[in-house]
Amino acid sequence: MIETTLRRYGPSQPLRVLVDEVNKLYHEHEAADYEATHPEIFEQLPPLWRKMLATFDSLPSVNDVASSTRGPKLRVLNLGCGTGFEAGTCLSHFGRDRIERLVCYDPSEEMLEQSRRTLAAWGDLVEYVSASNSLRGQFDVLVTNAVLHHMLDPVQAILDIAPLLSPGAAWLCGHEPSRRFYANSECMSVLRRHEARHGWTRFASPRKYLRRFLRSTGLIELPADYAARRAFEQSLFKRRPPAWLISRLVDYQIVLRDSELEGGRGLDFTELQSAFEGVWKSIWRATYSFLGPHYEGELSAHWRSEAKRLSAKYPDDGASCCLVWRRT
Repeated sequence: MIETTLRRYGPSQPLRVLVDEVNKLYHEHEAADYEATHPEIFEQLPPLWRKMLATFDSLPSVNDVASSTRGPKLRVLNLGCGTGFEAGTCLSHFGRDRIERLVCYDPSEEMLEQSRRTLAAWGDLVEYVSASNSLRGQFDVLVTNAVLHHMLDPVQAILDIAPLLSPGAAWLCGHEPSRRFYANSECMSVLRRHEARHGWTRFASPRKYLRRFLRSTGLIELPADYAARRAFEQSLFKRRPPAWLISRLVDYQIVLRDSELEGGRGLDFTELQSAFEGVWKSIWRATYSFLGPHYEGELSAHWRSEAKRLSAKYPDDGASCCLVWRRT
């Protein structure tokens, strides 16, 4: 368990605080390069978000709540806005005629700055907030993308913001990891075959050799290295933690080994449905990424075919998922 490993480095704060603070440090460094290192944002996610927004448009209850009080305009809260992808997607879909206000919240000031640049054309229609206690008013739409897996307790985090949401509000939840993939023996068998055949390629890249050399000499600092150093300097640890441990705190709900799966780590939409019973109702879902962490857009025809076969056979067991919820 990660708690046992953490004790070796003398953490000065409880796990919940460590996860929050290490995430801030990590994303402080990563913000400028985030989009360049996550190609799936612009290649894989847009069609999924179009489907989620189309599902939203089919929900008369949400739209009626807005129109009954303010005309057709919506109030949108983008929780963990990052560099502004999902906010920009919603703004482009709804347009100025359908949005009264859109609030981008992110605890990372550096991520907020990237959002400001991304969304500059929308002017004062967008507000930017870095402190959760500064969020005011009620919202008809909650938007998240690749946020829940950074949280120690994502269920409680979503329940805690209920006072900010209007009756019948919708939640567009994009791009989260799913533990169902790692619990599926056939999916894992295909993943292991792929990595056994192609795992060596990661050592053959001159770029990766160069990066490893520059990192070892201190000429470059990756986000996990930076967060480890800064966490130690800020006395979050008595001993500097390794970068791999920082990465596990940052991506807390991503499953990497069987012991984490058995320990209940990770997200499963069926478990979320149970946890949110009486509060949120799941009305649409899609899972994808049937070669786990290996982006299918970069795979050979054979492995894309394998991923497609797994998708048809186990449509709910992709390594990533998108969900649309409605507040009950």
